[in-house]
Amino acid sequence: MKRVFSILALLLALTAPATATAKSSLEGRWKNGKMVILIAPCGPTLCGKVIKASAKQQAKAQRGSGERLLGLRVIDNIQPSGAGRYSANVYVADRDMNAKGTIRQVNPNRLNVRGCVFGFICKTTNWDRI
Repeated sequence: MKRVFSILALLLALTAPATATAKSSLEGRWKNGKMVILIAPCGPTLCGKVIKASAKQQAKAQRGSGERLLGLRVIDNIQPSGAGRYSANVYVADRDMNAKGTIRQVNPNRLNVRGCVFGFICKTTNWDRI
């Protein structure tokens, strides 16, 4: 009987933090072409780090910025800016450029990510949840 109470107490302790923090609908793994990005808390905001990329994509990033692509933050400081909309800083490793970004959550499994340099050179990609 003592063992049953110990197990129940452990289960309650493990589930308590999960219900105490509100998880953003952006959190999770997203596929963008040949990369997988993990969006998760980074301090007080969310950020996206590359956790998987093709060899070709890694080589392009290495040539462009000298950075290793795996583990690199490609989207940072994600802030809500409206219903299903967010602003963020975007880093394009293969061009070694920072851009102002916007994220629009099209549905629970698709993001529309847009980055603009100089305010008018923009690129939009779709990220799908995996």
